[in-house]
Amino acid sequence: MAMHLSYGRVVLNNLREAVRKELREFLDKCEGNKAIVWDEYLTGPFGLIAQYSLLKEHEVDKMFTLKEGRLPQADVKNIIFFVRPKLELMDIIADNIRCEDRHHAPHRDFHILFLPRRSLLCEQRLKEQGQLVNITHIEEYSLDLIPFDSDLMSMEVDSAFRECYLENDQTVLFHVAKGLMTLQSLYGTIPQIFGKGDCARLVASMMLRMKREFAGSQNQILPVFDKLLLLDRNVDLLTPLATQLTYEGLIDEMYGIQNTYVKLPPEKFTQRKQNESGQDLPIEPKKLQLNSAEELYAEIRDKNFNAVGSVLSKKAKIISAAFEPLRPFLTI
Repeated sequence: MAMHLSYGRVVLNNLREAVRKELREFLDKCEGNKAIVWDEYLTGPFGLIAQYSLLKEHEVDKMFTLKEGRLPQADVKNIIFFVRPKLELMDIIADNIRCEDRHHAPHRDFHILFLPRRSLLCEQRLKEQGQLVNITHIEEYSLDLIPFDSDLMSMEVDSAFRECYLENDQTVLFHVAKGLMTLQSLYGTIPQIFGKGDCARLVASMMLRMKREFAGSQNQILPVFDKLLLLDRNVDLLTPLATQLTYEGLIDEMYGIQNTYVKLPPEKFTQRKQNESGQDLPIEPKKLQLNSAEELYAEIRDKNFNAVGSVLSKKAKIISAAFEPLRPFLTI
């Protein structure tokens, strides 16, 4: 259980467990040991839902990144492709399967799990490549809203603004509406919905249509959310350009935060320089997760970075005072 999602007014761990259950059911359909071939873009968001320990429980022995050419050797019965519905990725999958046949690899069952939606265009591309017949299972995994922290969810769709306003592709709005409907199925129907902007109105209308379609099948749950406010990004285009002034924002500005993780320079964690220790400095960046599971981080993450120093000073004094009675024993 993710402890940082298990407290607060909204227990977002319920959402996490719901999507984990759907994943387990799909993995169990593929009987036997498995290797997962990842669309690299998905590994970060997916890691917030299911760590390797869960996958291993369901006979996942190997994991590879989706690349052209022959798949790495693995003694498994099933190969599962976790991919977005992108035509170019279907070409890579078809190439992988052809290479397996060309090298007379042992028989394997191939499966595709689309995130977040199954695509008929992608299936047609596989058919044109002559590889659709080799796919045993094709399903979709509705990973729409990903719980990041006790008060934060994200869809992690970086291209949403471009698709809606430049390419006139509003598919992502359907995903937003579907994700919000899933949220309501777990936490009750939101009584009031407000929106500003054309896209917000479209999402609201989609939600109303979905609600009518599923009338009578919804759970009667006391609503956890009082209101839903939908805002188009074009309502305020300047805010994303402003420099972030919170502690968390400062970390993001300097090092970048992706899927609640930050990669920090390795030299920040060495106490002595290379010429003093005679050892090589580490070259791999240190990866840390940032969420409210860490009590101190939860307290200072939203504070202006000018106010962080005084908070840390108080914490240091409290820690020092706690160790004060022990000092005579520690110095012996």
